[in-house]
Amino acid sequence: MTQTISAPPRRGQPKLPPTVTLAGWRLQQTWRLLLVTGLGMLAAVVLLCAVPLYSQVAMTAGLRGVLNATPQDSEITISSHAKRLASSFSSQVDSALRSFMQGHLGNYLEATPQFSIQTTPLTATAPTTARGDQLQLVGASIQAPAPHLTLLSGRLPAPAQDGALEMALTQETAAGFGLSSGESLTLRVAFLSLNLPVDLHLVGIFKPTPGDPYWHGNTFAPYDLGSFYIGSQALVDNTALLSLFESGQGGGLAFLEPPALFWYYHFRVPQLHVDQLDDMIAQLQTAQVQILQRFGDTTFLTGTQLLSPTLEGRETSSSLQRYHDRISLVQVPVSLLLLQVFCLVLLFISMMAEILVDRQAGAIALLRSRGASRWQVFGSFVTQGAVLGVLALVTGPLLAIIATRLLVQHTLAPSDQGALNILDGNALKVALSAGWFALVAVLGALFTMAMAIRNSASRDVLEMRHEASRTTRRPLWERLQLDVAAALVALGGYGVSLYIAQAHIFEAQVNLLIAAPLALIAPIFLVIAGVLFFLRFFPRLLNRVSRAAARRPGAGPVLALTQLVRAPRQATRLILLLALASGFAIFTLIFSASQAQQVVRVAAQQVGADFSGSVPSGALSYASLADVTTAYRSLPGVLSATLGYANDVLAVSSGQQTPIQMRAVDTSTFGKTALWNSDDSAQSLPALLQTLTNTHTPFAGAGIPAIVDTLAWNALHLSVGEMFRVNVSSGQLPIIAVAEIQHLPTVNDSLVSGGTSDYSPPGGMLVDFQQLSSFYTTFTTNFLPINHIWLRSSDNPQLLASLRSALNDGTLHLQDYLDRRALMTDLQSDPLTLDLLGALTIGASVTVVLALVGNLIASWLNARTRLTSFAVLRALGTEPRQIASVLTWEQAIIYATALALGLIFGLILAFTIVPALAFTGAPQHGQTLSSGEFYAIQHVLPVQLVFPPSLAVVFGLLIALCAAALWLMARVVSRPALSQTLRLSED
Repeated sequence: MTQTISAPPRRGQPKLPPTVTLAGWRLQQTWRLLLVTGLGMLAAVVLLCAVPLYSQVAMTAGLRGVLNATPQDSEITISSHAKRLASSFSSQVDSALRSFMQGHLGNYLEATPQFSIQTTPLTATAPTTARGDQLQLVGASIQAPAPHLTLLSGRLPAPAQDGALEMALTQETAAGFGLSSGESLTLRVAFLSLNLPVDLHLVGIFKPTPGDPYWHGNTFAPYDLGSFYIGSQALVDNTALLSLFESGQGGGLAFLEPPALFWYYHFRVPQLHVDQLDDMIAQLQTAQVQILQRFGDTTFLTGTQLLSPTLEGRETSSSLQRYHDRISLVQVPVSLLLLQVFCLVLLFISMMAEILVDRQAGAIALLRSRGASRWQVFGSFVTQGAVLGVLALVTGPLLAIIATRLLVQHTLAPSDQGALNILDGNALKVALSAGWFALVAVLGALFTMAMAIRNSASRDVLEMRHEASRTTRRPLWERLQLDVAAALVALGGYGVSLYIAQAHIFEAQVNLLIAAPLALIAPIFLVIAGVLFFLRFFPRLLNRVSRAAARRPGAGPVLALTQLVRAPRQATRLILLLALASGFAIFTLIFSASQAQQVVRVAAQQVGADFSGSVPSGALSYASLADVTTAYRSLPGVLSATLGYANDVLAVSSGQQTPIQMRAVDTSTFGKTALWNSDDSAQSLPALLQTLTNTHTPFAGAGIPAIVDTLAWNALHLSVGEMFRVNVSSGQLPIIAVAEIQHLPTVNDSLVSGGTSDYSPPGGMLVDFQQLSSFYTTFTTNFLPINHIWLRSSDNPQLLASLRSALNDGTLHLQDYLDRRALMTDLQSDPLTLDLLGALTIGASVTVVLALVGNLIASWLNARTRLTSFAVLRALGTEPRQIASVLTWEQAIIYATALALGLIFGLILAFTIVPALAFTGAPQHGQTLSSGEFYAIQHVLPVQLVFPPSLAVVFGLLIALCAAALWLMARVVSRPALSQTLRLSED
């Protein structure tokens, strides 16, 4: 090789450091590998930035969904009672409250609240009646209600004129009082012992928009007060009420029945960010305490308090706090999975860095032999890596924003995609918010590169030849026995998580935050132990196999195994990268399919049928069972209907009292209506129902036969045929346990959740409605009401829409009903679940692509560096087919081992992590699960592993890609150009 003499630097030009100069000289020979390594760095940055950004969008969408679950969830109500009302009230009290709320929650609330003065029901005297009907005055700002109502006639009330107070009524209320537009009504307001008359002038007839949250549940419809009296509401102007009360208080009189005052503050839901959740909870709790101290009893107010559906009492956690708990549940596995994926990307970067160094091993050794210092060689590679790192650091976060947007648009529901606005605005600012993740990715990649090239950069020619022919040192992990240590950590972590989950020593939230992460960490260490065991024994296995192959005919397998035994380092890197990436992809596919299946099963368990709900109290619930069943069976799309009774009762057995949920059903129809599977009971539902109605049993007539689930069975210490009792309104009913089942649908009776402060899992029992009704009438002299229904319906979209409309409104409407199909949709589009699936999808896609690229490049360069050996074989008369078989055998061993290990690793992760990672439990119809109930739902039905058809497709695709790569490389090396390869000089 001719020596290259560099020209001295020109005068006037700055002299670059030797490491930078050396890095620039080598760029022409290494730019392709540097490009691939840079892409690996870029992938690490994009991955480490995109997953947190996607999580923020998904969790922000979930937070906004919690606040938008019902119209009232997005508002805070300050309620109080007025001691006195004066003209100064608005300027003093209102200003003080606004300042208070601005100081605590100003960043999260709309600036202007909705204010309303509401009187107690006042005695009214209409021109046509003197019955003493009641009318409540509801105040509002005069123009604010206009978009929320339909004005049928007249106009909206204005401030009082000529001593009369203007009002607007609904058509029903006006007819009830016998009033028409322009007529007046007299009310009496009580001040101490004085009743002052107030004249109200009807100026308009209106209809409030049904369900509009502006009215806060006020329908303005007449309601029954008993004794033929009616109560109603009238819409008036706030300022008119203030003037009226101020004139009545001129003599210093106080209210005998103080009017109520309401300030309604609304969250800025479209602008909220999940990062604000902790501060929101803290500020809400602080405001709830301090508002009572500051405004609880003042000159004008008494009994002031802050209320919100998202902020409950101290003994029960708020919906925001429960959502915070769920976020904690998701963040831990997402972080752990992200760490795994990041480590796989670093493994790719490490492999590419080692390939980069190995590709220049000759030049490095020559430079070291000619006097170049170790730090100069090392610094040249680090300089190249630093340039790649800076480029990845600049472009990675911006690409992560684009990747996040694309992923959100394809995964989150359209109603949740509004959360993308947290990525709007200044792209640089958003990118900087993920800057720490990008910096960690780049530093990790640079550290990995530095460690990969440190040893190689310090070798001279002699050391390189020794290292190429044999392994001279045992690796550090093998000397420290880290494989054994990882296995012990895995077994210990799994044991501790199992103990915590089943020993009932912690509450639900602690179980969620401790047991679940341990169950996730243990399999990771188990895989690490498996990887290290593979590294320990793979070279020895190759030695044995190569000796066995040497005794068989055929040179291809022998030469391939000999090459792998001679230099196993590169082969193990290729195997591990592809094995871990394919194993992670297999785990992701199994988890996604299992999660989807769990959603279907949990939705069926929660509903018990296609629809279930409470029948409104009234005449219908006391009609005959057959008549009510026929009425619901006639609804469009209903295939089967089962009526019954559902209630919480107290079961008593051997002095033990246990809360239990009773389900009394019409056994003649329940078998066709209910959704029942093998997880609920080993016996079929028809066989179980027959045991409830069998009159030929020895205990027939002694009590009500009941099917009892395992939790209640164990709590009451039951056996078949044993009697226990349940407390009812005025007595105890005898119950006979005839069968035990694992679970009763609609009862969240988890056996592993334990008692918690916010939820204690109940037991459940199933009885026949007719038998329960007979005993109930005998023991209580009352009729057993029909209060619950289960429906089986058609899948036809038009019929489903009609059925949902009938169940929402009409004579057969249901209260708080559950829709299995709608619940499945809610669970499938739950942002927190999608956050976890999104992280897995991103990670699996990136790692598989990088693994394939890394293996192809490494295999290709390995073949290229050995062209001389293949050319010599060709020159000695070896056939191209034999040369191709050497590389084919070598790469086939690598790919087959990698895919086999990947399948094993994937199954290990699936069987150990999926049961702990899969979760469901999104609320429906504004319902919010407590932390304990949310945890209990996870364990009602065990997670079933699902192996989707896509698993075979992906695995087959991996095999096909590996086979194609083998064919291309074998074709190249089997026909080397002898004149170019076997040349004397390479200059």
